[in-house]
Amino acid sequence: MNMLTPGHRLDGFVVDACIHSGAMAHIYSVHCIEPAQQPAFPLIAKVPRMTAGDGAENLVGFEIEKQILSLLHGPHVPRFVAAGDIATQPYLVMEYVQGKTLQDWLDQTTLRDPVEIARIGVLMAGALQALHEQDVCHLDLKPANIMLRDEDGAVLLDFGLSWHAQHPDLLAEELRTAVGSHVWIAPEQIVGVRGDPRSDIFALGVMLYEMCTRELPFGEPQTRSGLRQRLWMQPKLPRQINAAVPEWLQEIILTCLQPHAADRYASAARLAFDLAHPEQVTITARGSATQSVSIWRQFGQRFAARSEEYEPSPMPARGGARADRHGRSAAP
Repeated sequence: MNMLTPGHRLDGFVVDACIHSGAMAHIYSVHCIEPAQQPAFPLIAKVPRMTAGDGAENLVGFEIEKQILSLLHGPHVPRFVAAGDIATQPYLVMEYVQGKTLQDWLDQTTLRDPVEIARIGVLMAGALQALHEQDVCHLDLKPANIMLRDEDGAVLLDFGLSWHAQHPDLLAEELRTAVGSHVWIAPEQIVGVRGDPRSDIFALGVMLYEMCTRELPFGEPQTRSGLRQRLWMQPKLPRQINAAVPEWLQEIILTCLQPHAADRYASAARLAFDLAHPEQVTITARGSATQSVSIWRQFGQRFAARSEEYEPSPMPARGGARADRHGRSAAP
């Protein structure tokens, strides 16, 4: 399918301009043909790429996002408006969320103030908890998919790789391979486990690490063997790169980045709580360390990872008690 031009009609909508061209879809600003049907917020249309060189995951991702976005609600996700059928003209029309992405924040500021990083982390974790309470794991969290806006906190974007507890997992059925962005993907996703909310907590930990250090904890692996190192490899300590990182923040980040999901925070709510209340974070050797784990210890972890079995955790109960990183009940 060729890119749409201004004036093109998508059922009851008119294309204004292409505002983004991505690997899986084009994004257009649109408006309703009938002024009376125009909502009080601006609109965009997301149209999947369908040229001969594009993979099947584009259409699978479109179907997943169409299914999931229409079920989501609240200030942390774009408002769904309409969708076109894949047999005729596939598209998604949704709210145009205005603000700046976390990637914009990383690109535009050299600030590495722990207090500001924690504040943004609270917003992201709060949005993530709201998503998990709707039975959805995002599974493709990265700076470009998180919009920051003051009045509503953080808004999560792009649900083409997501998983819903109450619906079939089309990606697992159709592709049967690990999917996700290599920089942020969690270890259990690499071995094919989808549907664990702690995978999103891992991705959030990667982003907090980059915010503190301006480096990526696991680099940008391009091969499966490079990705599998995440099953055992320990990243360089944030405090080794940036001495201004406090112990409590290193403790939080490294807890998020644990190779075994059971060792991470059990919920995004508990992560948000710790970021908002650093004085209550228990500092272990993980947080106070200034030297990375020895190569011999990492070798032992690599050997142990060969026999590791991964099981997803249950989705958080709506309105239930928040759990701490070990699954114990905790006050918010």
